Amino acid sequence: MRRWIFAVLVVLLVVSMALMGFRYAQPTSPVASAMPAPAEEKVFGLDDIPEIQNKQPLNTIMETGQVWDKIIPYIERFTEKTGVKVNIERVASPVVYSKENVELVARTGVYDVTYVETAWTSEWSDYMWDLRELAAKYDPGGVAALEADMAHQSPVILRCGQAYGKQMVLPGYTYHMAMFLRQDVFDDPTEQANFKAKYGYDLKPAVTFEQLRDQAEFFTRKKGDTLKGQPLDHDLYGVSLQAGAYQINDEFSCYLWGKGADYASVMRDDAGNLKEFVITQQDKAAMKETMEQYIELLKYASPGCVTANFDFVIADIGEGRAIIVPTMFSNAFAWAAGLTDEHVPGGKLGVYPTLGARPYTGAWSFGVCKDSKNPEAAYWLVRYLASKECQTIIMKEGGQLSTRVDVLADPYWRTPELAYPFEMLCDYLIANWTDQEFVDMVGDRYYFNSKAGGKVYEMQMDVLAKPVHQETTVDEGLAELVKKTVELTTKFDITPIREE
Repeated sequence: MRRWIFAVLVVLLVVSMALMGFRYAQPTSPVASAMPAPAEEKVFGLDDIPEIQNKQPLNTIMETGQVWDKIIPYIERFTEKTGVKVNIERVASPVVYSKENVELVARTGVYDVTYVETAWTSEWSDYMWDLRELAAKYDPGGVAALEADMAHQSPVILRCGQAYGKQMVLPGYTYHMAMFLRQDVFDDPTEQANFKAKYGYDLKPAVTFEQLRDQAEFFTRKKGDTLKGQPLDHDLYGVSLQAGAYQINDEFSCYLWGKGADYASVMRDDAGNLKEFVITQQDKAAMKETMEQYIELLKYASPGCVTANFDFVIADIGEGRAIIVPTMFSNAFAWAAGLTDEHVPGGKLGVYPTLGARPYTGAWSFGVCKDSKNPEAAYWLVRYLASKECQTIIMKEGGQLSTRVDVLADPYWRTPELAYPFEMLCDYLIANWTDQEFVDMVGDRYYFNSKAGGKVYEMQMDVLAKPVHQETTVDEGLAELVKKTVELTTKFDITPIREE
């Protein structure tokens, strides 16, 4: 997933925060505030780590980039507190999987703390400890203490880090997806009146594909046409898409999940245990409809979107060439807002749910390797990295989005200097994460239940792009997708899979 993009995103997000810090007055957030009342109880921190008996050094792996640069001093504090040295191997995101996977499968014990992308959790679950089991053994407060601190985490992100009912990892930062749009354009009276005259309903953030398609068509204009009553000096596109063969499956997942479908449906027995995967007729119909709709939207996007990844799309909206980004990683929102401020006079962005409010979600997270020679210290390091203290640094200094609701609810993000764009972004994440129906749905997504989920994810990048790039027909592309999903799941998972 997304691998290399976050080294870029983190730098750009930090720069955007610095540039915007004293520029903006507080706007009205377009997302109704879902911020809970601040919790009064004490939260877990470094001082709560008990004396660790095992002093053997820990080895872990982290991607390069500023987010973990900022956390390393806090890991050094962990060492000062516990007497346990932590050796950190820094590698580029694209090689994290290959570096760790070979050691985990070979049971070498090279890594004590595993660095895990959401889609790999079930795949690696045989090689990691259930954190509740470690809490029962090493935490003076037992499992209840772990549960109390996890209560501050996003329920959605926590669920992504489970495998077969066990909590395998705690999250570091999230790439939960959202819809970005030009709020100043949507709020413009002339644009509102013209849209309603043409389509017969009010211009508002889309909640159906038909609305999104109408808006994409409406805002696609040529140089010399007007926007907000002013002539354009460039072509304008209604939408911008990541249609290149790298993040297209993340976009596809947002639309597919929003329809209540999946790449393969998770079937459980009466006790709730995983029984089988079934690629249902409903799933196949939803995949076909999603692909056809995606190709339809591409008519109203820049030709460059055919090979685009996240950076092109953010530049599209940030530099005023597109009005809507239907699906994008939420940790790119501050960067996009900063670009808009720089390039589009009077431009302002809004952040909203993706269609169906069931976006692709997950996090980079940490777990404890079963072959670690020091699972005691590894457990406490994972707890500390997910703590409010470290998560606050991850967001304020590291430039990534915390997975903790109490960090997002911090009034710091609602000060006049930072309210735009962070208040609306934090409110969006809290609202989406506290939607219990979404939490339940995530628990039944194929990616988060299959030991082949990571491999299927990687396969989808290429296969889903083929119909979009006209290398195959929609039917041919989806037939290949189904065939390879069955093949990979059969080969790498013990849970049976079948196609209706």
